[in-house]
Amino acid sequence: MTRRNMTQTTLGRTALRVPGTFRGLPLERLLALVHEWRTRRDIERSLGNLSNFHLRDVCLTKADVDAACADSFDRSASQALNSAAQNRMGNW
Repeated sequence: MTRRNMTQTTLGRTALRVPGTFRGLPLERLLALVHEWRTRRDIERSLGNLSNFHLRDVCLTKADVDAACADSFDRSASQALNSAAQNRMGNW
């Protein structure tokens, strides 16, 4: 298995392929939390270093990025950013 394929394989997909693996509600919740944590980490890495000038091009501010990443893990950070961008786009 190549390194690229290993990084694309998630714990949940692996659990589906292994016969007899328990996949109940607690594991689903844990996998969702891990996925959301990784999404927020990627958002902080990609948008966190941009200047306000560059963020304004995509209708966001640093406060939007910080608020989306600091919000509860029950809400999707990417959806929060999308909503903030759509709200700000209406102002132009």
